[in-house]
Amino acid sequence: MPGMIKTLVVDDSPTSRAIVARLIDQDCSIVQASSGVEALGLLGSGEFDLLLLDLLMPGMDGKAVLAAMRERGIAVPVVVITADIQERTKASLTELGASVVANKPLTRAKLVAAIGEALASHRGLSS
Repeated sequence: MPGMIKTLVVDDSPTSRAIVARLIDQDCSIVQASSGVEALGLLGSGEFDLLLLDLLMPGMDGKAVLAAMRERGIAVPVVVITADIQERTKASLTELGASVVANKPLTRAKLVAAIGEALASHRGLSS
């Protein structure tokens, strides 16, 4: 992966955030958020290259975050992380603006591949 990628990791579980951060900390500069509302605040004020977003969170879930990002014109590549493997879930997330849907359990290889795909597809859209 090219350079340090400023990445926002959003998950209501501190353990899940720590696992994701540990898998990619050598490639990414990581900021963590514990809720969708906190994530939107950070996305609105900071420059992020990538968003790693958990789907199932209390309050504002991953789908609501994607919808709010679209409404606000926040264009950041998003990897949605979920244990839900249904194709219709994947399709609805992609429709809402997710670049990639990565299924749990995550491995470093799986996550790095998803990040690479998200960044490449986003560059393709913005050029």
